[in-house]
Amino acid sequence: MKTFEEKIQQFPENIRKAWSIGFVFMYNEKTFQHFPARQWTDSQIKAYFKETYSSSSIIIAHPESRLKEVQIDNHPAWIVVVPY
Repeated sequence: MKTFEEKIQQFPENIRKAWSIGFVFMYNEKTFQHFPARQWTDSQIKAYFKETYSSSSIIIAHPESRLKEVQIDNHPAWIVVVPY
């Protein structure tokens, strides 16, 4: 199993440099995407994935990198990053 640091290295450098608060960045094994989530709580982010992808999720904070990882239960290979 890959570490969070190994997972985020799959994002191209130009996307990693563009990470900013108020957005969710994801890689679904095919495409890189991002969408605005300004002032969303963790509960709102989890609700988005529940409603949009019919999947529960958990959020893990990585304070050393000021990022949160969202693990999507039905899509374990997806990489979802939330800067904070």
